[in-house]
Amino acid sequence: MMSTKFTMPPIKVLLITLIFAFGKYYSQGTNGAVGINTTTPNANSVLDIVSGNNNKGIFIPRLTEAQRNAIVINTSQDDGLTVYNTTEDCLNYWSLADNEWKSVCGQMGKSVFTVDCPNSKAMGSYVKGKDLTNSNYLSIAVNVTKIGNYTITGTTSNGYNFYGTGVFLNTGTQTVQVPGQGNPQNIQTDNIAIDANGTEVTCTPAVSVTVLSPSGTYTMSCGSATVNGVYKVGTALTSSNTITLPVNVSALGSYTITTNTVDGISFSGSGTFTSTGNQNITLNGSGTPSSTSVKTITITSDSQGGVSTTCSVNVIVVIPKKTVLHIGLETVYGYSAYTGPSRSLMDSPTNFGVTASSIIKSEGFNHISLGNAPSSAALQTALNNKPDIVVIGYSYTPNTTDAGNIASYLNKKGVVIAFVDDVTTSQNLLRGIFSDPTISAANGAGAGSVYALSNSDDPVLNGPFGDVRGKNWGEDASTTVNVSGLTSGFTPYSFAQPINSTTSRTGISGLRSTNLNFVWFGDGGFLSNENANGNQYTSNTIEPFVAPSSGGYLPVQKSAYGYAGNGYTAGSMQVQNSILFANMLAWAIQQAEFNGINTQ
Repeated sequence: MMSTKFTMPPIKVLLITLIFAFGKYYSQGTNGAVGINTTTPNANSVLDIVSGNNNKGIFIPRLTEAQRNAIVINTSQDDGLTVYNTTEDCLNYWSLADNEWKSVCGQMGKSVFTVDCPNSKAMGSYVKGKDLTNSNYLSIAVNVTKIGNYTITGTTSNGYNFYGTGVFLNTGTQTVQVPGQGNPQNIQTDNIAIDANGTEVTCTPAVSVTVLSPSGTYTMSCGSATVNGVYKVGTALTSSNTITLPVNVSALGSYTITTNTVDGISFSGSGTFTSTGNQNITLNGSGTPSSTSVKTITITSDSQGGVSTTCSVNVIVVIPKKTVLHIGLETVYGYSAYTGPSRSLMDSPTNFGVTASSIIKSEGFNHISLGNAPSSAALQTALNNKPDIVVIGYSYTPNTTDAGNIASYLNKKGVVIAFVDDVTTSQNLLRGIFSDPTISAANGAGAGSVYALSNSDDPVLNGPFGDVRGKNWGEDASTTVNVSGLTSGFTPYSFAQPINSTTSRTGISGLRSTNLNFVWFGDGGFLSNENANGNQYTSNTIEPFVAPSSGGYLPVQKSAYGYAGNGYTAGSMQVQNSILFANMLAWAIQQAEFNGINTQ
């Protein structure tokens, strides 16, 4: 039989022998610890690796997230299995307790999202040599498809950059603010290099910043500023929502003008003055109004030279529709504004609308009519439904029960505009409303009577549709009612004495309560005009209301009114009934919105 010998080079035999001998000795001498580049491995470590020149690290298996997920986990053996997730750019380990991969970068790991470039922009103004503040940031619109951590940076080569990190808790579209820091060094336009979770984002066109020169010297004229556009609760401001601000420039340079944020909206503008003198600049609005309150916006400039740098403007927000309950005769004359030119005035967007040119920014009115003779039960039901405003006209005659129901509605912050020329009706209403049984009413002068309005600084006498203080209103075809016995709690609008009569009369012919939302005039035909187009009716003694359709039913005075008397010739007086009514509605809308029965 042939024998076979196993041979090995002597040097290899020696090496293997030494390794086994060293391994046995080393393991015993260090309690099982293995050291690389160290003769004294840490006794609490199975493996202690030292970088010989302090310039190297250690690699563990590097897998994409898909490759990691392809590992078939042995739950009894793989607890703590560790890999480096190149998709997430972070160490991951398998958790037996949670039966899932965990990230050491955070419980949720790195998020996945895309940047919406067209809706991303740099916010704030950037001036050479001026440190960035918290108003300088990138507003980055994103669409998140996987929740988790994010890091977004924006870099320039001009002395300032942007950095932001956080956690997306929800998927979907959202906006991130990435704060800026640094100090712009040069006057130029910088394209921002955006990086999202380590990936370069290419935007076309690029998100850019224009760095301005140091500030000039200028003064602002807020009193002449114009607020442009329509503002509505819950609707984000657009490019039409601006403030045109007159300024007077005395020294050239850049400008940066900002405002405070009030109920969710603010304005800002920046640029460079190229000439001195008077000029206009535009402040662009942003945000979404959160309430219908009038917003006093404080404007702050960066003007140099010790000039005044703050002033303010008011921004009006559209008021939602108000429900109006009309009570009165429904005819072409429009006694309770449910019909006729008075109704057309209410429904005209020129007067009450959501256009930029609407005098009152309002969504208008919902109209309900009870007719001329509702039962007490029908009236109470209608008032219990809480209409925002009630308008009463000829020839409704409430009894004492009805007057009590109307008074109760007013005490709940309802709004009532009453045009009543019936003595008993006026007495019932005013006694119930003012809780005074001594108030009395009496017939006064007749058709064509003209009454002087007081000079009180009042929202009805001096309102958005005109200042009628010291002017007149005119009685329609019937007889004016005058009331006496009122002692307090009211503002008189007019007294019983017509300017075109020498017959002495006492009492009050028009008023507003100072405690309740109530206006009263002693003429049921205050709104009368049978011309559907709202043009002036030819008579000097009837139909004093004028609101021509050719002007969008804008209220105007009746230019020829009144009978002859007390030195006045027939038709030589002017009356302001329609302007008064429009001012009453403007007042009523404000009361209903901010101090009304449906105020939340």
